[in-house]
Amino acid sequence: MKLLPAYFYFSALILISSCNSQPVSSTYAWAIVKISYDPATKKAEGGSCGTAFFINETTFVTAHHGNEVNSAMLKPNAGYPNVRVFLANTQGDIIDDFLIVKRAPEFDLALGRIGKANPAVRVCELQTAISAGEKVYNIGFPTDQDIPDYSFLIEGQKLIIQRIRMNAAIQEGCIQAIRSVTINSNDVNLQDKMVAVLDHSSRIGFSGGPLVSKSSGKVIGFMSFVVPKEFDPQAPAAAIRMSDIEPFLAKEGAAKIERDGAPQK
Repeated sequence: MKLLPAYFYFSALILISSCNSQPVSSTYAWAIVKISYDPATKKAEGGSCGTAFFINETTFVTAHHGNEVNSAMLKPNAGYPNVRVFLANTQGDIIDDFLIVKRAPEFDLALGRIGKANPAVRVCELQTAISAGEKVYNIGFPTDQDIPDYSFLIEGQKLIIQRIRMNAAIQEGCIQAIRSVTINSNDVNLQDKMVAVLDHSSRIGFSGGPLVSKSSGKVIGFMSFVVPKEFDPQAPAAAIRMSDIEPFLAKEGAAKIERDGAPQK
């Protein structure tokens, strides 16, 4: 299976918490998967387009870039008449019924909602506290990584997924700095926004994935973009802070927000 073309940006987002006490792990993250297919030739190609995580039983966070109105993600690749886009996780679960319900491009934020609660969803705990020097890890589904286990059929005009299991990747490091950035590149446009700059770069497909504090095990941001090399030769990844997107998440009914160490209902 060929990998999809993807965007060279990554999103970092801090989460709201449910009543969960376990550290956020790869089982909490979902890949946004796009498969283009041709019923006539029975051929298909696709892979991960980005990463998402849930803030309540039906609402998830991902990056705005790649999820714009009329996004290429929702259109078949060249040479294919049909496309199927769905969420998939490391446990072999699939969610087809979802919509992007809120876009905040000024924070590279998109919020999605599934049609009904799904037992496969694990809700992430979130916190607003974040600081330079903090040890962190981020979770995602890079597009240069093959889908390790899948099987599908094309019947009529439908693509039937018989089996698919995604393989999540984890990057570890620390927050190098929290600083203001302005970036106008392709579909990422931030104007004088404070972001968490990491001490490592990232890969295509981590966009929208959770940035997690090692000390608390909670989401403190979401992966957004990589600083262009002309500004920093190390091209570090940058994440959007929870404190900046908290109002959007609260309106969507995130279960609980931990503000500077104090849980709030």
